[in-house]
Amino acid sequence: MSERAIAYVQSLGLTDRTAERVFLLLAERTRADEQSPVMGLQLREVDIPDLAARAGMDTQQFRDLLRALKTMVRMDVLEHDGGWEIVYGPAYTTPQPPSPARTGPVGIGAIQPFTMPGWDDYSTWGQEEGLGHLYAQLYRNGDNPGAAPRIWITPPRYLVQTIDELAAAIASAITPYAGGCVPPEAIKRWLTPQPPARPPHLATEPRGQRSSGTGPSAPYTRIRPPHWGERT
Repeated sequence: MSERAIAYVQSLGLTDRTAERVFLLLAERTRADEQSPVMGLQLREVDIPDLAARAGMDTQQFRDLLRALKTMVRMDVLEHDGGWEIVYGPAYTTPQPPSPARTGPVGIGAIQPFTMPGWDDYSTWGQEEGLGHLYAQLYRNGDNPGAAPRIWITPPRYLVQTIDELAAAIASAITPYAGGCVPPEAIKRWLTPQPPARPPHLATEPRGQRSSGTGPSAPYTRIRPPHWGERT
């Protein structure tokens, strides 16, 4: 049981008491690092009946409420065959303070591949043209490339301007999926900018669009999160 995760859920002040009860059940099963702003857990389908009974509802109602939670609180609720991944925490609901203004790295480019094994089919990172900060949009291999990225490092939640800051943000966000702490120094190895003359499959496409195709040879693209540009 994570007292920190429970305290976080209670601090949200959810007005839907049924949703809060379900969220607290998730918090009880969460393993939360004392320093990380990201918390997460995995649920198997075989866990659902017991949790639903504790919440006082049937299994379908419980699944529906899991899906509805992300409309009430900023978080990720991801369904996979045979299970669920749920990631939440202060990193989602508390905007990161802006870093002191400084010039971002020069010559990185708008779209670079993120080459971490297991995440290297569609994941990208780069520099927001004209804005100076860096972004990352990360897909686990096997994820639907037409869906939203599993992890978004982008304003307003993150405002990073150096590769060191980007590596630290990715390390924190990816840890719940990695089964253990991933040090930023390791992440930096997979953030090596490619030479300026990039192959055709890294060509920039119109924002908000994604080419068809599967596997590592499919084009990388830059898309925008629905909340991009918000200020909270």
